[in-house]
Formats: sequence, structure tokens, C-alpha cells
Amino acid sequence: MRLKVGSSLDTKPSEIIEAHGQHLRVSPWHKSDYAALITPLTAFQELHPKAIERGIENARKIGYHTIYSGALMDHEIAGFLRCGFVVKEQLHVLKHSLTPSQTKSDVEGIHIRRPTKKEMGSVADLDKKCFDSFWTMDTEALREATEATTRARFRVALYRQQSKPGLIVGYAITGLGDKKGYLQRLAVDPDFQGKGIAGQLVEDGFEWLRFWRAREEYVNTQTKNERALTFYLKMGFQLMKERLNILQFDLGV
Repeated sequence: MRLKVGSSLDTKPSEIIEAHGQHLRVSPWHKSDYAALITPLTAFQELHPKAIERGIENARKIGYHTIYSGALMDHEIAGFLRCGFVVKEQLHVLKHSLTPSQTKSDVEGIHIRRPTKKEMGSVADLDKKCFDSFWTMDTEALREATEATTRARFRVALYRQQSKPGLIVGYAITGLGDKKGYLQRLAVDPDFQGKGIAGQLVEDGFEWLRFWRAREEYVNTQTKNERALTFYLKMGFQLMKERLNILQFDLGV
């Protein structure tokens, strides 16, 4: 899974570079004027060091201070390491066979449905409560996540109490492409964690993927997030050997 590419009229433009027979994009990282993202334009392509060096030089000329790579598998990072990048974050990758579960149960008081446009701001606020600044997604990034795959299912978990309007306490984005599913985002309000809401959101995505005859679903989580890893294993995901890596290069500006 590739990380999102920020874009805005208030940030530096994205540029496509061709070098050593390869194409890569240099674009703002999360709309930043100081950090750039280098992304191969061919999925799972291992970039040659000469191409990466062109990307570094481009980012330097534009005025960036730091460069991040997209999310790369272990076997894709050799060229970046040779150019002086270091590992910023590592992510476990897990796979689910989508076999039906016999432990599915609804959480009392929780209703799962599609969010309205007016609720997107609340979803983004929830995201900020659940992730540190390096990983947070604003409303534009959430929209881009739903467009990253051929089909996508965006659902929020509403907590209803008596006559009060529903409070958004969780959300999930599930993508589908080439018979493979991707749990692209999952978040539950810290005040409501441990109540089964995350499991209900994940199971909702399972059912949707089975309807479209997906063969498997993938998810990633930070290697230091042991709680999330334990949850996914409990949900039936299997840990894969290869990890995803986010790499960083300091331009020394």
C-alpha cells in the first residue's frame, strides 16, 4: 500500500522525474513546504540509486529540508539505503484469508453506516485523536484513501445514547482491487476502545469483501504498536515475513 501524496495550491508542486529508465514523483509530504515524498510511479518497482539521486537533487533545488519515501517492502529499499536514507518507521504487514468467522457480534449502542459530507470534519478530528502527527489524515487525505483502489467502503461507528444525536466513535476504510482487499484505515476513539467497536468495523469490511469475492485482505500497522498487532492477530490476520518501511533523508538545510 502506498502512502498518500499531498497536493495544494499553498504547497510546492509535484514533479515527475525520469532517470535511469525509471519514473518517480517528488511531491509535498502531507502538504508540507519542508518535507518531500519520493514515490516510484510503477507499483513495487525497486528504484535504481541513480534515479533516487535525481529525486534528491530535485527536492534540494525546490527547497525541501527532508525527504520521505513511500511505504516500501523490505526488498524495495536497497537503493534508498545506498543513497543515505535511514529507516524512519517500520510496519508489520498482515494477511487475512477472508474465511467466515463464527465469533461475529454487534456492539450494543453502535450503528455502522456511511458518513455524510458534513461528518467528514468530525472523522478527521477523530483521526487526530488516534494517530500522531506523522500519520494523521485530514479530510482531503481521507477522500484520497477512498480513491486509491478500484472500490472502497467507508464506514463510521456511531454511538447512540437515548435521544442524543449519534457520536462518531470510530471509522474504517476498506479498499478492493484485483480481488484483494486492503484495510486502509481503522480508528476508534481512545475513550471507546476495548468495547468491540474495532472488531465490528473490521467484520463489516470482511462481509463487503466477501460479497465482491475478494480472496484475501491486507493491513499494516507500526511494529511498535503491539496493541494493534494483537488485535489483528485476534481477528484472524496472519503476520507476513516482509515489512513495510518509511525511509527518511535529511537534506541538511
